[in-house]
Amino acid sequence: MLKKFLSMKLLQLIEKHWYIKSNPLLTILLTPFSIIYGLIVRIRTIIFQVNLKSSTKLSVPVVVVGNIGVGGAGKTPLTKHIAEELLKSKIQVGIILRGYKGSSKTPRIVYANDDSLEVGDEALIYAQAGYRVAIGAKRVDAGKTLLAHYPDTQLLLADDGLQHYYLQRDFEICVIDSSRIFGNKQLLPLGPLRESVSRLHSVNAIVINGDYNSAKLNHALSKYHNIPTYYQQLEFIHLYNPVLKISKSIQDFQHEKVLLMAAIGNPRRFFDYLAKLGLNITETQFFPDHYHYQAADIDPEYAIITTEKDYTKLAKFNAPNIWIAVVKAKLNNELLISSIKNLVIKGN
Repeated sequence: MLKKFLSMKLLQLIEKHWYIKSNPLLTILLTPFSIIYGLIVRIRTIIFQVNLKSSTKLSVPVVVVGNIGVGGAGKTPLTKHIAEELLKSKIQVGIILRGYKGSSKTPRIVYANDDSLEVGDEALIYAQAGYRVAIGAKRVDAGKTLLAHYPDTQLLLADDGLQHYYLQRDFEICVIDSSRIFGNKQLLPLGPLRESVSRLHSVNAIVINGDYNSAKLNHALSKYHNIPTYYQQLEFIHLYNPVLKISKSIQDFQHEKVLLMAAIGNPRRFFDYLAKLGLNITETQFFPDHYHYQAADIDPEYAIITTEKDYTKLAKFNAPNIWIAVVKAKLNNELLISSIKNLVIKGN
């Protein structure tokens, strides 16, 4: 319990420094490490640019859905939306990812009945939604594994991996969380960025997740107006109970004690989203991203509402008071999907 408390307090301290108000002491302590990290990133990029390290081209087009910062930005719902639209057009698509926080050390196909502790929660979300999925520490190996198992696959979507240059890509999408944007615009660990903001100049598309009518957001992206930019909103479907096999609306919980619980990159965005929908929230609780839940975390006095991602790690408890907020991504237009479809058309 003490370890969980301390990790949450440390997470709050760092995120406040990144996104709200800089802490002078942390700035002094972290700046040298941020400079070293930046040098490593730059050297690594140059190494790939001059072919001192080689990247691999797979036999089908590869689309990377990533971001330049740490934490959740909305990649998973966007990737699911793209995959769904491609399948509607009879394009066989596979999804590859690292399998972050999963214990599996070798590339493998992910199935709906796998354990998230082994394959990672995002991979399990895709598999349970019926998509072809493979994981691997190196996305190249994940891609090869998926193509060997599903040889009719026509395109691969890589969830994350914008910085994984071992894998050649035909199209890059950078997803940006509108509520956080780039934080203090500093590289790790001084700030939340894995690469500098200038990396946006080289992507094929930018997708803004959330409210895009923001002067701060428009200013942050003013230098990148030449990059096609799209806007993603999450459309609420219903609250679903996997144990009871029933669905309910927001209004059905107006007279219940409701606990919102999440262990995702930006839990505040999830909490605010449901509050705007009119959910009467009694309490909120968040944990570090990819936290593995314990039975003690489930309070039977509440109706617990969580994310699809979180439920991959809560399902094993078979608790009838846990509900999933089911959402789907919606883009402001489908030109992005058309651009991706054209990759397959050109390859045929």
